[in-house]
Amino acid sequence: MRILDRAIVGRFLVNFAILFTLLYVLAASIDVILQMKEFVAATAAEVKSGRHSNSVVAFVSLVAEFHGPRLFQFFQFMVGLVGIGAMGFTFAQMHRARELTAIMAAGVPLRRCVWAVVFAALALNMFEVANQELILPRLAERLMRDHGDLGKPGGAAFTVPLTRDSAGNLLYASKFDPESGRITGFLGLERDDRGSLVRRVTANAATWDAARAAWLLESGTALRRDPAVREGSTVQEPPSPAEAWPTDLSPRALTARNYRLFAQVLSSPELGRLADAGAIERSQADRMVYGRIGTVIVNLLVLVAAVPFFLQRGPANMLRETVLCAATCVPAIILSAVLMAAPVPGLPPAVSVALPIAVLTPVAVARLSWLRS
Repeated sequence: MRILDRAIVGRFLVNFAILFTLLYVLAASIDVILQMKEFVAATAAEVKSGRHSNSVVAFVSLVAEFHGPRLFQFFQFMVGLVGIGAMGFTFAQMHRARELTAIMAAGVPLRRCVWAVVFAALALNMFEVANQELILPRLAERLMRDHGDLGKPGGAAFTVPLTRDSAGNLLYASKFDPESGRITGFLGLERDDRGSLVRRVTANAATWDAARAAWLLESGTALRRDPAVREGSTVQEPPSPAEAWPTDLSPRALTARNYRLFAQVLSSPELGRLADAGAIERSQADRMVYGRIGTVIVNLLVLVAAVPFFLQRGPANMLRETVLCAATCVPAIILSAVLMAAPVPGLPPAVSVALPIAVLTPVAVARLSWLRS
């Protein structure tokens, strides 16, 4: 039995790798073709600056630099659909070669073949979880870059408007580079419980210190506001040097507030910290965390429900079964993803994420139970 399991798992993984590679190369090629003007302009700039002496090498380097990190993001989105496709190719090949007939002739029920594919798909989905929690957060800033940033050493810098932290203080930056985590033109406004200004901190630039949870200021100065100055009873004190500005508005929090999709590539602990800092809503963070677990379950349930389309005892039109499978499973995965991501009024995030699972579980169990094996 282990020989049969190894054969099925090996063929499934090979089909998954081939199908995933073809889809990724196709998607990247379409993007390069549609954005050819940007890539050509960036290639010319690379050669002119002397970073590359050859246009071909510069072009390939830019494509790899831009689309390389997106390989892991593409895997995150496509592992469920590609897993169903790999399962279909695996059992269709076995059906065409009459291997399923040989399995039944040996007294092994066809249902036994399902568990080998489910085990392999579970391993791929566990890698999806590791990819989400460990790999994508390290590539988060690079994934936010667009085609206009090709060849630029920094990330997609942007202006940070007055942003409130959990303590009620305000931060402004004329320019913030999320990849280097550096602010140019720093302004910090410290307020009291009533929202009145207490101290104004400015600096030419600032860098984030995670250990101190503060922005380290370059040429920073602080000016304390005294109500008596406005009344004319005292003289304003001169500005004093300022070395740091403590806050929970980290580079990740600032980037998450600027890019709505940025939070989706962060790890679960980082989502919790962003929610505590007020960068995203707590319900949104919980929905993302629960949705990652729900996605794994949905991928496996839809895979099990799709198996009977291809695991056939007798002659079958595999083209027709493929069309039926695509028409059923693709909408199921897409709708499940939408339902798990969208807030449902009146329901906690955990309950709304569980709705697609509650619907798909009896369908998958029924489909597997009715399988003629």
